[in-house]
Amino acid sequence: MTNIEKQEQLPITISADSGFSNSLKPLLLELEMWLNFQALKADWYGDEACILAFDFTLVRSLEDKRLDSSEEGAAAGKEWVTGEGYAYCYDSASLNTTAFIAVADLLEAGVGIEQAIKSRLVGVVNAVGKEHGLVSLG
Repeated sequence: MTNIEKQEQLPITISADSGFSNSLKPLLLELEMWLNFQALKADWYGDEACILAFDFTLVRSLEDKRLDSSEEGAAAGKEWVTGEGYAYCYDSASLNTTAFIAVADLLEAGVGIEQAIKSRLVGVVNAVGKEHGLVSLG
């Protein structure tokens, strides 16, 4: 990876599981830009030694991922934190968080899906940010 590629990569990325349509890409990009901007406004990137990175993936359901049954993950010291519609694993050594955001329940409920996804994204980043004394994102 060149320096230019490193500079262009945002600390918070959002993608969708392979089962989703490519038509979601504009929404994912919009959510990614929105969340990175919220973190920038809250001065989350002020200390270059402590820039948290998040890799979000939208999935249909968390059950598909079998997060708590992975012996490999437990052996590697990876512990998944789950909440309503999300699960994440934070690695304090690298400051990286891997997270899954479930959407099937949102589709069934018929709620405003974009706002509900934002709420789940913010829930994860705020939980990890709180460990570092960062201002909560809105």
